Amino acid sequence: MTTEQAETTRPVAGVDEIIATLGGAPLPEPAPAGAEGDKQARKRRKREARLRRDSARVPDSWERFRVLSELIDQGRQVVEIADHKARYALVVLGALNAGVFFLISRAHLIATIPSGMKPWLLGFLIAYAGLSFLFMLYAIDCLRPRHLHYAEYLPKPADAAGRATGHVPRGVLFWEGIADFDLDEYRRAWGEVHMDQINSEVVVIAHRLSRLIRAKYAALGKLFVGLGILIGLAAVLLGTLTALSLASQ
Repeated sequence: MTTEQAETTRPVAGVDEIIATLGGAPLPEPAPAGAEGDKQARKRRKREARLRRDSARVPDSWERFRVLSELIDQGRQVVEIADHKARYALVVLGALNAGVFFLISRAHLIATIPSGMKPWLLGFLIAYAGLSFLFMLYAIDCLRPRHLHYAEYLPKPADAAGRATGHVPRGVLFWEGIADFDLDEYRRAWGEVHMDQINSEVVVIAHRLSRLIRAKYAALGKLFVGLGILIGLAAVLLGTLTALSLASQ
């Protein structure tokens, strides 16, 4: 009975408080009272203390580099997804335009249109063609290669003395900057570069890549909005020609 009362009155820390202390890292399930010895209890306390320290400490250079590299890999995957979506939209747009061209090339359908409606049909087709070209430009804008403008982050020749100190990028990871090195100079740069300079370049790459993704998805959003508009216009054209064809019979 005494043991049960002791277990009942034992204070228990709130789960939310523990998770907040560890920065969101869940603690292992506590072992029942009496089920662990002093050695296991010390190990558990050390493990919990290490988790608390890890949740609050600043990542070191290598950990920061790995996180940034993973971020860049994910960004490149997003770029590939955006390009796939743009190509898919172009395929749908091509099939849609082929269908519209097939409709207007049918002489017997055009013959059923009253003469008063033919100028309206011509204006409709001109508007449709203009919108098709506009939305194809959005697809091209999404798919076109973009410069990331890394060179603007490189030190000027007058600041060459500062390349070996601080967080000044040396351009060893920038494609646009690498092309400006000759081979011996590039090897020498890699022999002198510091980890903080590498991380500063990876930060720039991740930032510029995010700008590229935003520009691609802005163009992609316009492309798919336009594709919906063209599908609506094609449906109107198909419905009009069908109705006129049935009315003439």
